[in-house]
Amino acid sequence: MLGHRVARLILCTTFVVVGTLWKAHGQRDDHIQGSQRFMEYCAGCHGADGKGGDKVVSLATTLSVMTRSDAELIRIVHDGTTEGMPPFAQIGDANIRAVVHYLRIIEGKSAPTSTSAEAAVTGDVNAGRALYFGKAQCSTCHMIKGNGGFIASDLTTYGRSRPADAILQAITTPNTPLAPSSRVVSVTTRTGLRLTGVLRYEDNFSLALQMEDGRYHLLARSDLTDVHYTDHSLMPPDYGTRLTSKELNDLVSFLIVTSRSGRRGR
Repeated sequence: MLGHRVARLILCTTFVVVGTLWKAHGQRDDHIQGSQRFMEYCAGCHGADGKGGDKVVSLATTLSVMTRSDAELIRIVHDGTTEGMPPFAQIGDANIRAVVHYLRIIEGKSAPTSTSAEAAVTGDVNAGRALYFGKAQCSTCHMIKGNGGFIASDLTTYGRSRPADAILQAITTPNTPLAPSSRVVSVTTRTGLRLTGVLRYEDNFSLALQMEDGRYHLLARSDLTDVHYTDHSLMPPDYGTRLTSKELNDLVSFLIVTSRSGRRGR
């Protein structure tokens, strides 16, 4: 009797483990499919990073987009808008859902928030501001209220629609998941020039890299002797050990409070 119980327990455990692995595999597939479809159908207007341009809205940082439900975004992609976005019903429901899933990743979240309650702030906002523009060097890449770099996403409204634990996770595990539009790529040209930057666009014939100083390099694949794809973005992966728990809390609090206020980030 005991042997039957052990065997049943092992079988149930196996089902749970296999189910978990299958779900994780499915999520990775959704991410890959979504990034491919986004690059194919959306990046031409909205950019590989979803930030848009002079004529189209930023999908990655605009609050009115970020706070819409998945169902609303699916309908918009399917039907288009009266403001000029064409309908994409022809790409099929599965591809539309994959695009919306990838959009959530670009925004820095895997699913829309289910509550409108403001995130609790328990840290020192002034200390967090000093970290952002100082020791943590966030402003080297990220702009906030007009101050800082621009190679990474604008964080002006980042803390407005996210709970504190989600912001902390994004800081301490920045490459989980890694958005293709944030991937660092190193290339070597036929003349021996080596370039390392953020991959902004690629197809079978060319790729575009953006350097940390903001400059773009559009490169023909025929002119390259080596292309190395990394598994990380420019964001340091060691904030969890470089900063203390108090400093991390202060930084998260600064992002949350600044996104609610009309003050400039500095």
